[in-house]
Amino acid sequence: MRLFPPEISEIVLSNYALIIATLVGYFVIFCLISWAAKRRLSSDVGDYVVASRNLGWVVVTFTMYASVLSGVGMAGIPGTIFVIGAPFVVTALTGITISTALLWYFGPRIWVLGKEYNFTTPGDLLGGYYQSDLVRLYTVIASVLYNIAYIVAQLLAGGILLNVLSGNFISFQLGIWIIAIVVIIHVALAGLRGIAWLDFFNGMLIIVLLFLFGVVIMIAAGGPGSVLAGLGDIRNRFITTPGMIGIFTSTRIYGIAIGFSIGAIVLSPSAWIRMYSARSKAHFAKIGVLMLVLWIISHVIGTFLIGTYGRVMYPTVENPDFISSLLAFGVLPIFLATLFLIAVLAAIISTTDTYIHTLTATVVRDFVKALFVPNLNDAQEFKLNRVLTIGAAAICILLALTNPVLITPLAIFAGGITVQLLPPLVGAVTWSRASTEAAIVGPAVGMALTLGWELGFLPNPVAPNVLPGLATAFFINVFLFVVISLFTKPQSPEIVEKFHGLLAKRL
Repeated sequence: MRLFPPEISEIVLSNYALIIATLVGYFVIFCLISWAAKRRLSSDVGDYVVASRNLGWVVVTFTMYASVLSGVGMAGIPGTIFVIGAPFVVTALTGITISTALLWYFGPRIWVLGKEYNFTTPGDLLGGYYQSDLVRLYTVIASVLYNIAYIVAQLLAGGILLNVLSGNFISFQLGIWIIAIVVIIHVALAGLRGIAWLDFFNGMLIIVLLFLFGVVIMIAAGGPGSVLAGLGDIRNRFITTPGMIGIFTSTRIYGIAIGFSIGAIVLSPSAWIRMYSARSKAHFAKIGVLMLVLWIISHVIGTFLIGTYGRVMYPTVENPDFISSLLAFGVLPIFLATLFLIAVLAAIISTTDTYIHTLTATVVRDFVKALFVPNLNDAQEFKLNRVLTIGAAAICILLALTNPVLITPLAIFAGGITVQLLPPLVGAVTWSRASTEAAIVGPAVGMALTLGWELGFLPNPVAPNVLPGLATAFFINVFLFVVISLFTKPQSPEIVEKFHGLLAKRL
């Protein structure tokens, strides 16, 4: 099945040598980074999972940026803007602004506790504070649901991309397999340090290409105003709430921002692990500022203009997730178009390797070791991480092949799950009144309602255009967490001192 217009196929086939040479050049750099990281990798599980807590702030920022932006940001978000309009950009930027403030606040606290008590996963911190294996298990559930949803989204984007780059020679399904195999090898060989180094390179490539793409679009259209003017009769609906499909009200914008950005940038297990891996607690202010700058450039100049001009150039495209690929060949010089698609591939790889690594690390540490094999040594934990990488990838490949859906909704759903961990995190680092019972009940209800409402198993009592299910579930979680904490016993003075006392001394 052909997934893109015939004229794009002709462009690809007539420039095949250049496209293949560029692709090979990227993979040469990819292999060199993997090789260099493998040489530094020790058999210590802490080195594999959190890079020995020695990553610089620029590297940490770019690895968080590249892994979150991903195929969702470079294929899914332009496609969502194509469908919805400017309100989705407002949604993304709202969530990113809030996320930056939360990262600045929680980052140093998570880092201090991780450094002092050798925490490597979210479950280490939350399970330790609430003295509960059930709370630790919640972090595993959140990690599994979040990471699988995001990995599937990346494999879908990777299948699309390789299909486009190959001129339909590589099928969508085969593209999924190729991306998965490449990522398995990289994660198993290089650990978090290799992932972070690759993310730094990929992040630089991504931000430069998004910026150049936006500039070329403005030149081709005759300026930013001309881009919007090209929308014609739909212009006003495209740039104002409630958007093209009529549901993006102000409350819905804030509701989706809670899951889509906060859940991904601050509370996803991969972001949490990167907070542990930073070299210093003093770095988080710099990380937050640089992160905000990168995201503003990405969305204001990049994804918004791509989705908008894509609507002008290809108003009847069958699959909106293809719009960035189609537009690249439509307006960019062939080398830049190829390089842009390589940047999309880089984002996909950065995210897929990050989330497979995170998924296996949390399952091994917070499920297998914490609940079943407490005497698992470092060497065994290290080996089990590598083995489970293959199993996790196989599950995600199967889901991607059998459930080809739009990319962005998967990312929103994933963030809606992990944001349910915010109340217990607040209790562990800020509010000493928080109780174990609250940490058990609140997130459980929030996750269950998110699953029920987002997957359509339960009727949502609030209209979707007022508040999405994931946001309603989060606010119910917060309410239950506070009320139950006020009526139950807080943590022991020893635990409070171990966590809150340490933070008071170090911050």
